[in-house]
Amino acid sequence: MRLFHESNLRDVLENRKANLKQEIESQEHNYLLNANETQLAAHFANKYRIEPLVLYEDEVYATDQKTMIPAEQFDTFLGEACPRQVVRFHISFTGDSDLLKCMPSRGIPWTQDVPVENAEVCFDVIVRSDDPVEVKQDWESFLEALRTQVGYSTTEINAYNARLEEEVAEMIRGWKDELLKRGHLLGALDVPLEKASEVPSTFTDPTPKKKVIVAKPSASTSPFVPEPTLDEDTYNDILKIIHDAGVELELHPSIYEGKDEETLRDHLLMALSSHFDSVTGETFNKTGKTDILIPHEGRNLFVAECGIWQEAKQFFGKIDQLLSCLTWRDSKTALICFVRNKEFGSVLETIKTETPKHSAFVKDQGCVCDGWLKYEFSLKDDPSRKVRLAILCFHFP
Repeated sequence: MRLFHESNLRDVLENRKANLKQEIESQEHNYLLNANETQLAAHFANKYRIEPLVLYEDEVYATDQKTMIPAEQFDTFLGEACPRQVVRFHISFTGDSDLLKCMPSRGIPWTQDVPVENAEVCFDVIVRSDDPVEVKQDWESFLEALRTQVGYSTTEINAYNARLEEEVAEMIRGWKDELLKRGHLLGALDVPLEKASEVPSTFTDPTPKKKVIVAKPSASTSPFVPEPTLDEDTYNDILKIIHDAGVELELHPSIYEGKDEETLRDHLLMALSSHFDSVTGETFNKTGKTDILIPHEGRNLFVAECGIWQEAKQFFGKIDQLLSCLTWRDSKTALICFVRNKEFGSVLETIKTETPKHSAFVKDQGCVCDGWLKYEFSLKDDPSRKVRLAILCFHFP
């Protein structure tokens, strides 16, 4: 094989992305519209991920044999081939062997033909004298060139892999938008809430912040029916108002000391009510009672559960209770934890460690600030429906 010579790695990666885009657009339309975007993106990212090359230099071994060498490859005046001892060095590797054919963008020109067999790169050195130093020098020179080239390739592959899931998600969203436009649908109709005309200055308006096999997610292929959803800016506004109100409460022990869950909840509800006109508390919805919700046309745009932190088991119960109240394809929710424990940091670490263990967990979407975490879950009875879950923790020792 002529190493790093048959094609340019950049072109190979671009072609791979083009094939990925083509496969996404070949999916049955209703399946794609109904499927959970995060799970589908993870599936395709896993499928199109490339395993970089890894050389195992500590496992190198050598073999030797007598081989007929053409005269032009050896210092001889004879015009015919002659037998010579050849030492073959074997270096094993893992990763996608096709990468050995691809020239990295920062690679160096490569002119040698070398055997590649049984997950090993082989390098032959003709023994020209009794001095083993010459053989060793030839091998070390080859190994250094191989190591450098593989390093360039790995850097490029790691960059491709790191961006892949995000790029897949963009492809899916873009194609779904195109399908909705073709069908003259507005899709998930963003429903902004009317803000109250007069808002107390205590809370400021927020600035919105914008190879394990991953199975292809199951989803219905029945005709896609668009559903309303809370627009992203309004969702961020709601969470920011709750966060600011909770932080303000933390500064006033005289307000929170000795207060029960319902009273603490009412302080947050009061802050929300001053910003939005349709907030209610303790309202029955579907199978359970929720603490804060914002309804729209008989269904809920936003649902939040409040609770005193006790332990991970109780925390999972609150998540289950929250998920049981949701029905829409793209639900936006919050779980508000009032922490009485003296060590607030240890509770946050428990939440970060335990949350991914929940059976409906899909993805960690990061931390906005201390005590404000973002996750994606799915509904247990319908994995295609995603739930945006913010966890907001306040310290009321």
